[in-house]
Amino acid sequence: MVNYLKSFRYDAHPMGMLISSICAMSTFHPEASTALQGPDIYQEDSMVNKQIFRCLGKIPTLAACAYRHRIGRPYNTPSNELGYTENFLYMLDRLSETDYAPNPKLTRALDVIFILHADRKFYYFIGQMN
Repeated sequence: MVNYLKSFRYDAHPMGMLISSICAMSTFHPEASTALQGPDIYQEDSMVNKQIFRCLGKIPTLAACAYRHRIGRPYNTPSNELGYTENFLYMLDRLSETDYAPNPKLTRALDVIFILHADRKFYYFIGQMN
């Protein structure tokens, strides 16, 4: 995926890069393709959850790479020692420091924003189902 992202022009819009990389990732998991496996594969909650977890796990890395590409900086690989939001901020902001750690207040604020946004979308989705 890194080589794919590097193939974009220097001034490509980060959202376009993110969307196209998510589409490209769909080719990595043929077992999750309704075209190959049939329309009933998403009747199982485990398959739906697996795809949700895949997206939630990969989107911060792709978004950070798209942002860094836009500003002309090299990409940062995720760190196994950091949490979800810390890792996202780390991939966005780390320059060349070996001991870089995201600001804890900023990390907490972004955690709250992520939770509030997810909660609002969940209730909107439930409201649409009724």
